[in-house]
This record gives sequence, structure tokens and C-alpha cells, in this order.
Amino acid sequence: MPDTATVSDIMTTEVITLGLNDKLEKAVEFFGQYNLDGFPVIREGRKLVGLLTSYDMVFQSSRLHLPVVMSSELSDKQSINAHFGKIGSMEIGEIMNSDPLVVGPEVKVEDLAREFVEHHRVNIIPVVDGERNLLGVVNRYDVIKFFNESHFEKVIKDASHEGVLRRLTRLDE
Repeated sequence: MPDTATVSDIMTTEVITLGLNDKLEKAVEFFGQYNLDGFPVIREGRKLVGLLTSYDMVFQSSRLHLPVVMSSELSDKQSINAHFGKIGSMEIGEIMNSDPLVVGPEVKVEDLAREFVEHHRVNIIPVVDGERNLLGVVNRYDVIKFFNESHFEKVIKDASHEGVLRRLTRLDE
């Protein structure tokens, strides 16, 4: 058993996901309803095929949506409705990141923290097995919680990493 905390110790396993063919309007609802930074996109069997993040939504909005809204192309209610209907009916697969950063469950938390430092626009990272099956997600807040001593000790104890606690106790003496 590892002697340090790993991604599997801190990841969220009950993950809200989107499907490849879900419509953009569903993603917009999810962002509002769940107040999360992104959603893994899966196909049958929980196979990860991408990630849709708030960054992707803003980027795509600035590329596809805002130029039309700010132009004179939307001169009447009918053209506005048609535009929003077109945007809302786009499929998630058209705008998601199809090659997101992923980690395995055995990655050490300290290595995960380095990934977040190196990829500063990334806030959510899918956790996958060798076949890219979605096991969970981790985010920056999961790492930040390690600054709370009682949370840190609980994770270490729950994951049976007593060697870490013994070393920390020796440091205090």
C-alpha cells in the first residue's frame, strides 16, 4: 500500500457527466444548476471521450456566438430565436476538448498539484483507468483542502497511510 496520499484518496467518484451527443442547451443548464467548472463527456460504458469546461464555453461563445449577437445580423425577434436555436442545438462533441488532461488514480497528490501549476487554465481533471474509463474527477479545491489539517489527517487515515502520519508526528517532536 502506498505511503502517501493519491488521487484515488481525494477524487470525487459521483460525477455529473454529459454525453457526446447531448445538446449545448443541456450543458448550459448543467453549468447553472451545478455550479461546476466542467463536465466529463462520456459514451457508453463510462468511456471518457472529452471534457467540456467553462473555459470552452466562453471560448466558443466568443468565437461563435458573441460576434453574431453584437452584429446587426440579429435585427428581429425571429432571427434572434433562430440564432439561439442553432447554438442550443449544437452537440457537445462539436465544442468539447477531445484531448483533456487526465490522471490515473495512483498519481500522488503532490504530483497532481504540479499538474495544476503547469496547466493553470485547468481546474478539473478526469481520473481514468488504463482503458480511459471514467473513475472520478479531481479539481484544484481537492488539493487546496490539504491546507486544512483535520481534512488532511482524515484523508491520510481513511486511506491507511499511517506511515505519513508517523513521520509527521516525529517531525513535531
